[in-house]
Amino acid sequence: MRIGFVINDMFNETEPSTTLRLAMTAQNRGHEVWLIGVGDFAYDPDEQVHAHARKAPGETYETPTAYYADLCSKNGIAKRITVDDLDILMLRNDPSADIDRPWAQHSAIVFGRKAMRHGVVVLNDPDGLAKAVNKMYFQSFPEIVRAKTLITRNSNDIKNFYEACDKKIIIKPLMGSGGHNVFLVDSGSAGNMNQIIESVFRDGYAIVQEFLPEAAKGDTRLFLMNGDPLVYQGKIAAF
Repeated sequence: MRIGFVINDMFNETEPSTTLRLAMTAQNRGHEVWLIGVGDFAYDPDEQVHAHARKAPGETYETPTAYYADLCSKNGIAKRITVDDLDILMLRNDPSADIDRPWAQHSAIVFGRKAMRHGVVVLNDPDGLAKAVNKMYFQSFPEIVRAKTLITRNSNDIKNFYEACDKKIIIKPLMGSGGHNVFLVDSGSAGNMNQIIESVFRDGYAIVQEFLPEAAKGDTRLFLMNGDPLVYQGKIAAF
């Protein structure tokens, strides 16, 4: 198959990266794999979606690091491809990482929609991704599976919520990922609350949640396909 992976920036993919591991594994299994940055698309007068993409020159690789280094090197294959000719387009970019490039946050979704209408299988569905561009998405889930939440850009709202939650809350950007600017505020750190709020507000809205002691045990993530959990060797694929 011909597979395209959309990333934030062709030459600045953060490692370790699940995307690079997926791309490397696909190439190792004999598929034609192209990486595309969110700024590398083009919609031509012929109404087809194209992209300035890169491909690693080798057949197989031992590690994602080696795969990515070869792809970015002078030996990497650079080509203007027709996205509409791909079998699968994987939208793997992180919009929250492009907060300084507002135009880039939704580019993959926009071009992905066009490719999908031309018959390309686009994963995840662009319309589904458009509903989940920030953590507000989780407020659509049943209340029983999510923490008590406040979303605001008003510092007094946050302070009142802090008092209502027994003086122990989590503050983080509504648009963010990877643990960046996530703060636990309790009686020991409340003296710095103004500075914490100011830091989070630099990224836009803040999402503030009650502290759940069970969070110390971590979370469990499972994989769904068409709404059903994937099963591997008789067990639900989760980590």
